[in-house]
Amino acid sequence: MIKSALIGCGGIAGAHVKALADLHERGVTEAPQVVAVCDIDEARAQERAAQLAAFGPVPRVYDDIEQLLATEDEVEAVDICALHSEHHTLAEAALASGRHVIIEKPLGITVRAARRIIDTAVATRRVLAVAENYRRSPMERAVNWAIRTGRIGQPRLLLWQDVGEGLGKWGWRNFRYHAGGGWVLDGGVHFTDLFRYHLGQPARSVYAVTRQFEPYRYDDPAERTGAWSVDVEDMSAATIEFEGGAVVQWTWSGSSPGERFNRRTLYGSEGCFDWETGLWSRDGSNLSRDDLLAEYRATLSVEEGERWFPGGTQNTIAIELVDFVRAVRIGTVPEVDGLEGLRAQAICMAIFESARAGQPMPVEAIESGHSEGYQDEIDQVLGIGGDETHGHDHDHH
Repeated sequence: MIKSALIGCGGIAGAHVKALADLHERGVTEAPQVVAVCDIDEARAQERAAQLAAFGPVPRVYDDIEQLLATEDEVEAVDICALHSEHHTLAEAALASGRHVIIEKPLGITVRAARRIIDTAVATRRVLAVAENYRRSPMERAVNWAIRTGRIGQPRLLLWQDVGEGLGKWGWRNFRYHAGGGWVLDGGVHFTDLFRYHLGQPARSVYAVTRQFEPYRYDDPAERTGAWSVDVEDMSAATIEFEGGAVVQWTWSGSSPGERFNRRTLYGSEGCFDWETGLWSRDGSNLSRDDLLAEYRATLSVEEGERWFPGGTQNTIAIELVDFVRAVRIGTVPEVDGLEGLRAQAICMAIFESARAGQPMPVEAIESGHSEGYQDEIDQVLGIGGDETHGHDHDHH
């Protein structure tokens, strides 16, 4: 157990509290014990503190991170659940004070911001983990196992399609200088992490178009009342080439009324996996999702089961928090460290950069910070300066 502070007490922080409660109920000792909480809205911090007190000590409440870091000597780590625009300032302050950091995705609001966090973690020799939870579900673990064991052959084509309409207000996430972009970054970084995880290769290049068809979001989208103006994309269509030859076609739209279109299928040289219907072989035989999951679970030793699903939990945020604690306590590298988080984020930023430039974008150029037309505006508004470390490729963070 390590003693930690929860920084940012909004919606996703509530999911972290539920994850900690799940670990407590299961008797998992490799979990952070939250002894302090911080939010600029003290009432919100008080609410999270009360929830945490239901299964642990009553956390002390702060509305200023500098005060918390200066006061809470026993705090070894922080869990950052704040606006994307605040990630780099909060993480850098925590790391500089000697604390380990786990931070909600995306790592930074821009690649330059993410690089600053990574460089600070390296300089201070602290653990940096990105709270990337989708890959940790039992089903995604089973899919990855099936791919790695050759069940679909060599991956060739991944179709990832999420098309529909959603015009409700989504707070700060509707604004580029708070969020960095719309769903392509906020939710999409989960998907780009899955692309990298399942294909097992780095992304090479991205060609994309984005649109903002709908300039407003509404209290009541059906009646289009209570409008506010937004400045993030509501449609993206991207082709992503990976090393090894695999191609991803990822289309997302939140501005397409009528019939929804949602399908996710990975085709290989010997079959495919469909996220709805399961595993398909070349001869047309099908293994359901449930059967594939059962096969995967049967391969796990007791030790492996505890590693991937501590205490038997299926709460993916709980799993990422345990992984972070293990990294701090025994010196393992977090499964999604700073560099992994940066590489997934860079694919999302390459979509924005490609759409702005109207041409394919090398992902390596985005990762290194050498192509920042879209991001420059955000960096300038937020005062995110450059440094001489862009392009360095640290092994572990």
